[in-house]
Amino acid sequence: MREKESTAIRNVFSVDVEEYFQVEAFSEYIEKKDWEKYPSRVEEQTKRLLDILAAFQVQGTFFVLGWLAERYPALIKNICDAGHEIASHGFDHKMVNKMTPEEFQKDIHKSKEILEGITKADIKGYRAPTFSILEKTSWAYEILLHEGYRYSSSVFPIRHDRYGWPKFGYEPRRMASNEKGDIWEVPMAVGSLGPLRIPFGGGGYLRSYPFFMTRALFRSFARKGKPAVVYIHPWELDSKQPVIHAPFLKRFRHHLGISGAERKLKELLRALEFGTLAQYLDEMMETKRALP
Repeated sequence: MREKESTAIRNVFSVDVEEYFQVEAFSEYIEKKDWEKYPSRVEEQTKRLLDILAAFQVQGTFFVLGWLAERYPALIKNICDAGHEIASHGFDHKMVNKMTPEEFQKDIHKSKEILEGITKADIKGYRAPTFSILEKTSWAYEILLHEGYRYSSSVFPIRHDRYGWPKFGYEPRRMASNEKGDIWEVPMAVGSLGPLRIPFGGGGYLRSYPFFMTRALFRSFARKGKPAVVYIHPWELDSKQPVIHAPFLKRFRHHLGISGAERKLKELLRALEFGTLAQYLDEMMETKRALP
């Protein structure tokens, strides 16, 4: 096995645990009441991902839908027993900007309660479905903090047709505080090429970019002393998943690069250091406390 690149930077590895039929791109064509009709693939593909991470001795943060945790509690225990951090992805993959504050509070409370019941541990992290904490939904941080969350990784500081908060910036930010503590937002990785912002390191970006480009963007982050947040979905390794009846372009975006995703993922794990979001925040706070 090739040695990892010489760098002190430990990046963040994260997984959004959801089914292939639960993605936002298909939400217009698949009603949630029909989810049970689709063959589940999440257990098989998540176990496959766990095996890959174990082979490279990498631990990460798994953002789990409460809907799935209710149905597959043994899978969540397996993730936890493998040493990974469990965090919330909401209950049923509804975007924050499609909920009222009251609906959002119920959603994240329900998800946290389910996950804590399975893991017997505090759930501190949250990722909004489809990165849907935007500038106009930043009211979500006060609610997350009230519900006992301590960090979010829900912002992509770019412009996109479904998400994005371009003015957020690239660095973690404290978003709200109360008598019990703070809540931080850790944004997704975005590099730059001149005036262009280039998201990288996960999802369709990892699947579609040539690997040399992904590696160069990680190196540019490392030169600045910045970790990058990687994310993947179990279905992105699944070339045999059923095809959803949806318009061609939506299907094309969903399936683009899946055949080569495992190879690229292994190259990434082989080349770089990774840990959990909780570890990253702990290290960041230790560094801040050490500054004069």
